[in-house]
Amino acid sequence: MMHRTRIRRVSNRYVCSFICLLLTFFSFSLAEAGGLRHLFDLTHAAGSPLALPSDVAVAKDGRIFVVDGGNHRVVVFGRNGKFLSSIGAKGGGKGLFSEPVGIGLDAKDRVYVADKGNHRIQLFDSQGQLLRTFPLEVGGKKIRPIDVTVSPQDETIYVTGNNNHSVMAYSANGKLIKTWGGQGANPGEFRYPATLIMTRDNVIVVVDVLNSRVQLFEPDGKLLTTMGSWGVLPGQLFRPKGVAVDRKERFYVSDSYMEVIEVFDNQTRFLHVLGRTGQPHKFTSPSGIAVDEHNRLYVAEMLANKVSVYALEP
Repeated sequence: MMHRTRIRRVSNRYVCSFICLLLTFFSFSLAEAGGLRHLFDLTHAAGSPLALPSDVAVAKDGRIFVVDGGNHRVVVFGRNGKFLSSIGAKGGGKGLFSEPVGIGLDAKDRVYVADKGNHRIQLFDSQGQLLRTFPLEVGGKKIRPIDVTVSPQDETIYVTGNNNHSVMAYSANGKLIKTWGGQGANPGEFRYPATLIMTRDNVIVVVDVLNSRVQLFEPDGKLLTTMGSWGVLPGQLFRPKGVAVDRKERFYVSDSYMEVIEVFDNQTRFLHVLGRTGQPHKFTSPSGIAVDEHNRLYVAEMLANKVSVYALEP
């Protein structure tokens, strides 16, 4: 009985410490919250509700591409939220999906989809017509892709792998060029890498989920720096999922556990938590995010089955 009491006291002490950290986080954030104004939500497409949307990308003409993973499709909306079209359905054939997760657009607004369950990347033109697919296999092992981004310079395709804990670089025709990372917590290693993007300076930014950090690399895989570390204080991350960059090269990182989005400057220094009226805004399990050229923020809120759209205010 004494042993159980001791365990209970230790557990209570841990919970109290954790709560204190949370209070510190939010009290700091109250003073540091950045501007956020809600515009509209995307919740339905073609008469059916979104189900576990995981990622979002925005074309130059303002069209919004959403990975509707629970419905095994990609849905397309206009700039003001009107449903336009749908790409794919559940299946293993060309143009079909099985648990798609991530999405990326290239300089021509062609659409790349990480088709996780089918272990492949699928490429569509800007109107949703299938162009080609290529399977993901490294060392004889089929890879489950999580996200994809494309270099605007040479159309190199970068993919995060769920079960090999790596980033893979492919040529435009799907030939494997390079792999880096591997499972671990050392610099340059990953534990379940998720979203990745490429900045205007050709820096590859990778969300390293279970290591609670974001890592920045040169295109050849050389580690440049890291952003964030495990914790619940401002500038720390608990379960990061999405990352985006705005026209001022500020980084936005979604934390699915803390349910906030933190902002870092172009030197990866913490700036503030997004919020309204001086208070941090709580999202519902935010995952993939995007920021367009008009300073709009798009957030895939998986467990709320929606993509929320906001205006970012100075």
